[in-house]
Amino acid sequence: MKKIIVIIILVSMLLTAILPIIANAQPEEAYLSSGLILRDLGVIKGNEEGYLMLGNTLRRQDMVVLISRLYNNELSARAYLVKPKFTDLTKSYSFYEPYIGWAVDKGLIEGMGDYTFGVNERVTVQQFMTVMLRALGYKEESQLWNTTPEIASKLGIMDNLNLKPTDHLTRGQMSVMMVNALNLTLKGSSLTLKEKLNLAI
Repeated sequence: MKKIIVIIILVSMLLTAILPIIANAQPEEAYLSSGLILRDLGVIKGNEEGYLMLGNTLRRQDMVVLISRLYNNELSARAYLVKPKFTDLTKSYSFYEPYIGWAVDKGLIEGMGDYTFGVNERVTVQQFMTVMLRALGYKEESQLWNTTPEIASKLGIMDNLNLKPTDHLTRGQMSVMMVNALNLTLKGSSLTLKEKLNLAI
């Protein structure tokens, strides 16, 4: 009897140790599968070793480059002539100016409300929710900052994710959100975002 009790205790201890590992592995798999989808679409590019850097946090200016690739407009965005009027876009960030100008004119990106873009700041979950809502045609809803998380969750942008709106977004988490959005129907349309952008996933 004592042996059975000892075995039960050992098994319960083992499960206690293993279950969190299993739970944490599931999001990692979702990050990787979504990251590979975006890599095949040319949205995410890895380093020389092919590492997609999915655990790295995303910066606001890099987010804009990824969005231009999602729209298959990187060449146009890179050569965009209308420069944005954000006070924090100094010469050291001149590479990103045309991309940001393109995204602003597309209605996908806005500044921080104080005439700055927020260059080099880490993207929050809620900021990227807002961008995805705009991409899906929910531009009016994207202006309702307090309800953005609820709207994004109801639509399915946050499926397979358990994140706070204020969390800083990794490339892997961004990948899941973006792939979720691609599979969603545009506001007032029967088309999904991937169909609008003519993407085969």
